[in-house]
Amino acid sequence: MHTYRARTTSRALASHRLSRIVVRRAGFFHFVSDHHDPFECLATALNELQTRYPDRDIRGSLVVLPEAFNLGVEYHRPDARPGQETLPACQARAQLLNIAQATGILFVAGLLDGGLSSAYWIDPFGPPQLMCHKMGDDRSGNYLPWSGVDPRNPVHCANACIGALICVDSLLCATEGTVRERRGKLLGALKANSRQYKILCIPGHMSSDCMPEVDGVFYILANSSFQTSFIKDGRKADLVPPPDRRNQICLADLSVHEGLDGTDG
Repeated sequence: MHTYRARTTSRALASHRLSRIVVRRAGFFHFVSDHHDPFECLATALNELQTRYPDRDIRGSLVVLPEAFNLGVEYHRPDARPGQETLPACQARAQLLNIAQATGILFVAGLLDGGLSSAYWIDPFGPPQLMCHKMGDDRSGNYLPWSGVDPRNPVHCANACIGALICVDSLLCATEGTVRERRGKLLGALKANSRQYKILCIPGHMSSDCMPEVDGVFYILANSSFQTSFIKDGRKADLVPPPDRRNQICLADLSVHEGLDGTDG
């Protein structure tokens, strides 16, 4: 009974915290090289972004990080097995929380954690929140496919409903029944939400083929391969140019795209 009450109170506090967060920009970290040092690469990309746009306030920016951000080696390799990430997920979450608190950035981060491939919500105002685990098996050997229930997916901010699916779980060609059912349920929840922005975040290491694009839902793919990353609005239009083949953060100002969520707004 006490455990249930504590869990319920924790969820209520997290919901209250999230309800005060306003998402102003959204985008991705395109992570294509030097995978052995993810946080140095992320710091360099952040510094480059702030140097390029010195007058831009990046607080309230949602940045999606690729799948297995903390792996520290090439994703596809012959000896891959669960538990080989070089940076433990707890340390990665702590570092991302520090960055969020220093910059005001919001993260949806793909992390390998306890043998699973997971997505976490990280904001400056409280502890990281687990959103989902990856269900589909990409045969990489880096993780064990999950078959349970998402703990918090989507999350609800003041002006945005934000969901996450990891890599192959987002694809129409993922034919497993549970993967397809979970994807359809999440997209339905996003589409039906009354908040201004409905956003699907996809931490990935993949090509961008057969995306289940749905009118009214923004899509953000963050890749750790040489395939593209992107952010598309609710009418399937790209909001930033395709990234170069280098590590970089790309952001779109959501206020510029008012009414591009597939509604009449």
